[in-house]
Amino acid sequence: MLTRRLPAQGKAKATVTKSRGPFGQRRVTGPSGSGVSPEGGVPPQGNRERGSVTVFTVVFAIAVMFLLALIIDGGIAMNAKQRAADIAGQAARAAANTINLATLRATGVAELAPGACGSAAQLVGTYGQRLTTGVDRVAGTAMVRCVAPAGARVATVQVTVTTSPLVPGVFGSFHETASASATTECGITLGGAC
Repeated sequence: MLTRRLPAQGKAKATVTKSRGPFGQRRVTGPSGSGVSPEGGVPPQGNRERGSVTVFTVVFAIAVMFLLALIIDGGIAMNAKQRAADIAGQAARAAANTINLATLRATGVAELAPGACGSAAQLVGTYGQRLTTGVDRVAGTAMVRCVAPAGARVATVQVTVTTSPLVPGVFGSFHETASASATTECGITLGGAC
């Protein structure tokens, strides 16, 4: 450390101290310890790092926004899978609810009537129209497959739900498919006659 006394100006004495900082940089302090020498000089480190925090903040903010969109889009995809399973289950129940009443009255056995898949398709279309708002809105629903032959006891429906992610340019759209089956029953007698 080098200390030099300057000629007195008025009654106060000024002292300039030159030393090395904790990381080896040169430090000049004036009479008030402000980092500026009495001659009006600027410390050697000057403005070398000015604005570096701004660049870091912008890059970090963009990365956080991308990660946030990724998390939200993952949630939208999982929700679409759950919705597909729910709609498939409800459509299978609607198909299984289409019972041939003549056979039921004659034999006491609940069997599927013709048009069971039509009931399922109508329900899938209704759900598709109702789920078109919000962040996780459904862009489309479609019944991919319906197996419910007349006279059978089991109806199987497969449904696809299409949703749009928050960042469409990165992921495109999500197509989630689920399948469900339902069995015709008469009251609470599992598999028995009515």
